[in-house]
Amino acid sequence: MTSLGELLAGLGLLFVGLKLLSANLQQALGGRLRELLQRSTASPLAGFLVGCVAGIVTQSSNAVAVISGNLVRGRALTTRDAIPIVAGGNVGTAALVVMAAIDFHLAALMLVGFVGLGYQAGLDRKGRLRDWMGVLLGLALLFLGIDFIKAAPRTVDIDALAAFADTLPPLVSLAIGVAVALVTQSSSTAAILALAGLRAGFVELDDCFFLVVGANLGSGIASLVAAGGLSGVGRQLCYVHILVKAIGSGLLLLLWYAVPAFGLDPSLLFVEAGAGEAPASVSMLFLVLQLAGALPVTMFRDLAERFADRFSPPSLEDSVSRPRFIDPAATADPAGALDLSSREIGDLVARLGALLPDLDVADVASPADIRLLWRGGSAVAATTDAFLVQLIGRGLSGADLEAALGQQARLEGVRSLQDALADFSDVILSFATLPRLAFDLSESLRLMVLQLAETGAADDGDYEFLIALTADRSEHLNALRGSLATTALGAEHDAQRLLLATSLFERAVWLIHRLAVALRAVETPLGAPVSRQADEPAPAERAGLGAGLESAGRQTG
Repeated sequence: MTSLGELLAGLGLLFVGLKLLSANLQQALGGRLRELLQRSTASPLAGFLVGCVAGIVTQSSNAVAVISGNLVRGRALTTRDAIPIVAGGNVGTAALVVMAAIDFHLAALMLVGFVGLGYQAGLDRKGRLRDWMGVLLGLALLFLGIDFIKAAPRTVDIDALAAFADTLPPLVSLAIGVAVALVTQSSSTAAILALAGLRAGFVELDDCFFLVVGANLGSGIASLVAAGGLSGVGRQLCYVHILVKAIGSGLLLLLWYAVPAFGLDPSLLFVEAGAGEAPASVSMLFLVLQLAGALPVTMFRDLAERFADRFSPPSLEDSVSRPRFIDPAATADPAGALDLSSREIGDLVARLGALLPDLDVADVASPADIRLLWRGGSAVAATTDAFLVQLIGRGLSGADLEAALGQQARLEGVRSLQDALADFSDVILSFATLPRLAFDLSESLRLMVLQLAETGAADDGDYEFLIALTADRSEHLNALRGSLATTALGAEHDAQRLLLATSLFERAVWLIHRLAVALRAVETPLGAPVSRQADEPAPAERAGLGAGLESAGRQTG
């Protein structure tokens, strides 16, 4: 039981250490790692080397694939650009296995002591040192976990385990490696466990070969499992990851079974790879596995891209989630970048109408379709916001900074309106039989949204009509809610949903009004006269919309 406890403690410390190390390193480096990945598209070699660095920093090829995948979905990278990064990320993770082959028991104890003293001295409360103290704590726990794993087998009946291991055929050892990698979600952890068995003496070096090769293959499959519900472009890099692992494992297995035909002993070659040191041989094997898969995928990335595209072609969500105007490289020209982001915001405004169902047609959009469009628009808005943050961080002139801050404010309004429209559509489409009031509210709101898009698309858009149309209607809407609360309107659940629809309608109209005022301010030169106050509608328009709402109120009474 002591050995089992030490093994579990070692695994726990290893996983926690890796988590702390990765999270704090990324925090300490800020956006530099992400920025480094974005700038690594100069050549496949540059991408590969940056991927290696990212793999060393995160110690997780899955994390590198996820970060790269987000950049691809945000149009900061293409799948072709990201392939060398993902390939290099696998090579970078070999650093952990190389460290595990070194006996650093004393160093691990001293590092734990140093970190503890640092926390006691309050170094973790001093600004920039906080993240680096987290990095050292993660490293200390990682080293300590590896030390526990190595020590775990010392109280086990080595002879019995060795005898059992000798009976296992190579394919079973391969399958065990795959299973361990699937459970731990890490080929590095499986390799470290194999090293612990090798040091204890109950796992032979040949068995380690098949365990590590199997773990390498299993971690590729694990990445696909971890991808969950991802589809399209978001899933493509998972297939690239699998390709790297499969090629590496396939080539090493082929080499193992092919060299006897040339009069060579694969076991002897394996021993010589580590200069006679068994742990070094395992470390070299893990590194060669990553290189054997990563280099061909990097060199033939066009083929790798076609492979990934075949298994996970771009989805509709991918197409609606990709910005149409902004490009990370455009931040070098602030004036041009601001024009691009302005166009992107305008395009988001034009797409708002798709978030509401057209109830006058037979084929009404489903809630799933609208939610997909909402996710896509939200992703574009988030990417545009990140683009503006990056642009502001470059240091803008006074006028450009004011324009960028204004765009951020308008973008926040668009994002809030996206959420309100999607929620309103969910309520409207939840009715089995649509009440007349719900139909009127939906069509009225859709008219306002389309008017907003049409006004924004015009070169000389007149926002006055829209501002008047969306002026304060709380009196009429409160009357509607009072009618709903006091009248028998069928099922109580339907009445509650109508109340919710009315509240969401009011919020959406208020957001349209604010957005129209903000957009008018952009188009109206400073000091130019405005025909009437922003919140003061024309008499005829006030009477028209007021009569419509009063009519809707009478329908509920």
